[in-house]
Amino acid sequence: MDKAAYHKRWDQLEQMQREYSNLPESGVENLEALHKMLVNTFREFVVACYCDHWRDAYRGAAFPLDSDRDVLIARAIKAHHWTPGIATSLSSYDLALSLIDELATFTLTEMAVHVSYMNLQALPKADYQALIQPHE
Repeated sequence: MDKAAYHKRWDQLEQMQREYSNLPESGVENLEALHKMLVNTFREFVVACYCDHWRDAYRGAAFPLDSDRDVLIARAIKAHHWTPGIATSLSSYDLALSLIDELATFTLTEMAVHVSYMNLQALPKADYQALIQPHE
């Protein structure tokens, strides 16, 4: 994925987090809310990159994995030996939570790390480094 695609993905996730948090596009005075939104955006970005990685890895499979949820279901079935019925009954959040060990150690591509650093500059340096470094 190129830099523009990563930026687009980040922007989409940030916009969803801003809407969820009722934060405006700019001029946020509540720094605590802004920081929380950025941390949540980064976490969603890691999940999205994880799904992109496994979507590419499973490209030759007989079943299309069009959405991130499809990828999370496939990974949960593989990791936990669940039946498809069990995996599909869970929310996307619960599926990601069930894969927390994989997500915690997932290595982002160099470009995804770069985009993360660029977009987390509103956080204190130690905070954004603590978020990103486990994924480098």
